Amino acid sequence: MSHWGFFTAAGTVTAVLWLLRHHRGLGLSRNEFWAAIWTLLIGGIAGAKILFLILGWEHYASGELRFWADFDVGFVFFGGLLGATAAGLIFARVRGLSFVRGADYFAVAIPIAHAIGRIGCFFTGCCPGRPPHPIQLYEAFGLALIALVCRGVLTRVESGTAQAGTAFRCYIILYGLLRILLDPLRADGRPERFLGLSHQQLIALLIVVLAFVWHKSTRSRSSGLRL
Repeated sequence: MSHWGFFTAAGTVTAVLWLLRHHRGLGLSRNEFWAAIWTLLIGGIAGAKILFLILGWEHYASGELRFWADFDVGFVFFGGLLGATAAGLIFARVRGLSFVRGADYFAVAIPIAHAIGRIGCFFTGCCPGRPPHPIQLYEAFGLALIALVCRGVLTRVESGTAQAGTAFRCYIILYGLLRILLDPLRADGRPERFLGLSHQQLIALLIVVLAFVWHKSTRSRSSGLRL
């Protein structure tokens, strides 16, 4: 197993074990918990691969990559996040559960897993930074801080002093901003640029805007209820 595979697996296991400790907070029985985890993993893998196919189609068109033979190559985190979110929404709707209630816990678990995985990127040498920047470690440190911040917000959600969904919105905003700031330091050969921004930065900017819109609409509904 490569360093990347080992740290990715370690991060995933760590996050799942943390979530398992909080399965009651998620509003899930043990059986529902494992069904949810597998659903989100499948959704995340599918989303990460689909977005890579969209952004990196020329690698397949030129024959540089083959879909099945090189399936372990080419995953985009934002695609995985979107795929897992879509899978979570469907799972919650089918089971009659609250999506935002569970999402707040994943706002802590996802950056934990991601931070550990980025350490694997550093040892493997993938997703490198422009010298002398160890960009993978910068991102791992930023993700660890995001996990700590979101844990604090989750505590407020659990106590009823913050609305459900607040921790998840916090995670989306903070990670989106982190990627916007760090992406210019990456040196992994991504030529795509639009108005000086990479595809990853544009996606990060979009999800930050959507999170702010979600937050504003939630506050507006709450104000309307108080009125």
